[in-house]
Amino acid sequence: MQVPGAADFDAQLELDFTAPAHDPHRFRRPIELRVGTVRRRHVQAVLESDRIVVTHPPRMSESEARRIGEELRVRLERRIAADEIDLEARARKLARRYGLPRPASIAWSDRQQRLWGTCTSDGVIRISGRLAELPGFVLDAVIVHELAHLVHLDHGTEFDTLVRRYPKTDLATGYLMALDHHGFDRHEA
Repeated sequence: MQVPGAADFDAQLELDFTAPAHDPHRFRRPIELRVGTVRRRHVQAVLESDRIVVTHPPRMSESEARRIGEELRVRLERRIAADEIDLEARARKLARRYGLPRPASIAWSDRQQRLWGTCTSDGVIRISGRLAELPGFVLDAVIVHELAHLVHLDHGTEFDTLVRRYPKTDLATGYLMALDHHGFDRHEA
């Protein structure tokens, strides 16, 4: 369902709603392991040029350092992907396009591992950082879903009508259901 006047906004939109929300070729940077000083007690990952350098305590085995390094790589790359997406601008354009209110604020959350998004009664939206790695239409569907909660906090028929203004709602829902079914783990992408 297209909102009256929404076609007028199509020419103004700079987002490509079918493209990935990020550049997928920037992921899976190689990991370089470095043994830290004797005093080092934790593992640290930093981005250096085109690789992720993981420094670990000398007493840690290489296999354990590599395992932890992989987890840190995923978290670091998610953060990088999220930084490349202007979430506020995306939400603003989606709200305008589909006739929904704008949130008081919208931000990424690394703490959301089970939910894709949340919306509070005072208009604060949080989007799981895991979505930064997914295709743009999936991110957009979750944003529209949360924007619809600004009008209806429940999941009733009126809420569903608002969510379905986004034409790829069913496709995105199926995509997320498949990820959940196949165990989209927070440490594997």
